[in-house]
Amino acid sequence: METATEPAVEEREEVAVEPAAPAPEKPRRRRFRALPWKTRLVMAAVGVLLLILGIAGLFLPFLQGILFLVLAAAVLSLTSERVYGWLRGLVSERWPRGWQRVERFRTRVLWKFRR
Repeated sequence: METATEPAVEEREEVAVEPAAPAPEKPRRRRFRALPWKTRLVMAAVGVLLLILGIAGLFLPFLQGILFLVLAAAVLSLTSERVYGWLRGLVSERWPRGWQRVERFRTRVLWKFRR
């Protein structure tokens, strides 16, 4: 029985909910084989040398510190996937065009060492 203060309860139709579509896959980046250990060792030494020059360049006026630090990060990213992932997370969203240059550099160098 319905009273004046209670609203009538309407029967609602049940709507079938379809399952959500799967999320689109992230584009996969090309995986390269690891460089030979001798090449990685030389590249790591060059990267550390560039890193030292970059840190010194931050304090000395005649050295371009930022340039050496960027080069060190690019060279070290060739030797270590961890450094590459760190660099990608740091640079790719903030400076996409700069990241494209790093990717081109990385691809060119890795293909040269594959020959």
